[in-house]
Amino acid sequence: MDRHRDRGRVMAELATGSALVDLVTAPRSVVVVGASADPAKPAGRPLAYLSRYGFTGDVFVVNPRHSVVGGYPAVPAVLDLPVDAAEAAIVNLPADQVPSALHDLDSRGVRAAVVIGSGFERPDSAPRQELNRFLASPDRRLRVIGPNCVGTMSVVSGAHLNFSSVLGRGPARAGSVAMITQSGASGNGLLMSILRRGGGIAHWFSTGDEFDVGALELLVGVLARDDVRTVGLFLEAITDLDWLPAATEAIARTGKRVFLVKIADSDLGQLAAGGHTGRVVGSSDISHAVLKQAGFVRVPGIAELADCLVTAQVVGELPARPRIAAASVSGAGAVVLADRVQQAPALSLPELGSSTRVRLREVLADRVELHNPMDVPFLGETETFARTVATLSEAPDSDVVVAVESSLAHDREVLTEILTARSPAASPVVLSHLSEDDPIPENLLARLAAARVAVVPTPERAVQALGLLAGDAGAEATAEPAEDLTGYLGLPDIADLLPADFPWAPWVSAPDRAAAAEAAGRWGYPVAVKAAGRTIAHRSELGAVAVVHGEDHLTAAYERVAKVCAEHGDDVVVQRGVGSGQEVLVAVVRDPEYGLSAVLRPGGVNAELLDDQVVLWHGWPPEQRLATLRESRLGVLLSGYRGQAASDVEALNAAITTLFTALADQPVSFVELNPVLVLADGVRAIDAIGRKRRVKGRA
Repeated sequence: MDRHRDRGRVMAELATGSALVDLVTAPRSVVVVGASADPAKPAGRPLAYLSRYGFTGDVFVVNPRHSVVGGYPAVPAVLDLPVDAAEAAIVNLPADQVPSALHDLDSRGVRAAVVIGSGFERPDSAPRQELNRFLASPDRRLRVIGPNCVGTMSVVSGAHLNFSSVLGRGPARAGSVAMITQSGASGNGLLMSILRRGGGIAHWFSTGDEFDVGALELLVGVLARDDVRTVGLFLEAITDLDWLPAATEAIARTGKRVFLVKIADSDLGQLAAGGHTGRVVGSSDISHAVLKQAGFVRVPGIAELADCLVTAQVVGELPARPRIAAASVSGAGAVVLADRVQQAPALSLPELGSSTRVRLREVLADRVELHNPMDVPFLGETETFARTVATLSEAPDSDVVVAVESSLAHDREVLTEILTARSPAASPVVLSHLSEDDPIPENLLARLAAARVAVVPTPERAVQALGLLAGDAGAEATAEPAEDLTGYLGLPDIADLLPADFPWAPWVSAPDRAAAAEAAGRWGYPVAVKAAGRTIAHRSELGAVAVVHGEDHLTAAYERVAKVCAEHGDDVVVQRGVGSGQEVLVAVVRDPEYGLSAVLRPGGVNAELLDDQVVLWHGWPPEQRLATLRESRLGVLLSGYRGQAASDVEALNAAITTLFTALADQPVSFVELNPVLVLADGVRAIDAIGRKRRVKGRA
């Protein structure tokens, strides 16, 4: 059965998208089918939660053994309910009783039902087939969430159609986050983590097997709500792909962050998902690409998803490339913060301003150097540390502060008192611990969150959450253009940077066919006619390279390549054939810490057989680079492995030395020579591409 096609046929009669979400999150009336009289049991929790946590609508109960359940009058069967008495239902019955109960609820005018029971996993089982027949009925008006789910939760309205164990601890704190999780157990754990850290929740949908209502449809409805600013999703597979265009549009239109954990990426994970829910899980590579283009922000796991949701809720909106001020009780923690912030493209780590330095001196005197990040390594001086963090958050040159504390050095009560007493206009703080096994007590976390202090277990995860919130995944969430080589350098540009005697395979610019013919006549055939590489990086994919073996083929080859180059704004060059040799890829990269380094990898067919690389640093003397190259697996191959002819490793090393010397002061971030033919006597560089050096975020 094509469930998606059947759903589309009846959609006009059903509550969908925003209308469905509004119905479930704030129903005027609810019926609990299969309610237990024991509020400690899962079947008794929904009725207890509706009663305990502020639901003001009418509540009906169906229980054939009791006339009163949880203080509410009960009827023995669904058909004993008045027509149109209830808008929504929660159903907790054995699988073989669920289809008939849904049919009866539909006949009584109920518009949405949450089915929390399992037992529908086998497609050929009688309950599953009967449920499929009900869902395919063209005249039904009842939407079904589940089965095999924990249920739905809406904190402000008190519409708790769920049996979550979290609400057994007390009421959930209201917040601006919505969660949609196919796994009920994982969603329950995520909710617990958010609330424990002082965050709140607006709505939670546990969707289970998604035989009718899927996660993307709910996402579209949730994004339309004013009480939701951020959404977290936990998915195994997408069951309602027909809603993806609407979800993509909603993400773009609202600008709200949608953080996603997508599991079942491995082969074994896909098999496990299929066994657990009966879903068909597709190619992880395709899934990744499509969801990035749709605007979802991928996060690696549940713990990181909790980090993002708590941070988004407590910190709020951040400006583009927010300025991070950082402080740590540990020097190592300060280094970690500096490294992680500088590695996050969406974050910046500015120098401290003069006014901030003056205020910090009032707190720290001359005990430490003032720089960003701050190292405040004083044991037992909680006030000093907390005042430093508060000063950074009240300074004009930071948008958010990341701080690392420890119970070894600090009194958490004092720390909380000082941080919660900051000015309301102060920047938010993300507080972390040196170890996630040294957490701040839970009773302090809500107070901190109310003062815009989010708590994330480790400094690495704190910076990661801020980076994702600020947009580090934004570039991933948008499809990259096929060719955007602004700032790239082609073969002629790189040749201009190198000495005239650099060992190129001979080449010349060929602005017309006559120039190409003149060079070929001088060298002899074969020759290569190709793009210079200024805008075309992958010549073969565009047909921008041709090997010509005779004069009678030159005209057609030149015209074909020149046409492609004209379309892409590139130039044509012609290059002499140089015979055979060992192919090597040489990339010279400007590392921000180590300066120039060369990365060498096997090229040609050896790239498929030898997954290896060798790194040569410019700071080593040439003889040390040569020794390192010779000792690598690539060097062994080049030196005459198993009786092969030896290649000129010394000439390759000399060419790399020339590259280091010539590029040392040039405005380039990398140069790639691919391939370099290593011959028995000498080397010949065939092709080159490079990138201009980046400065302050600009190409």
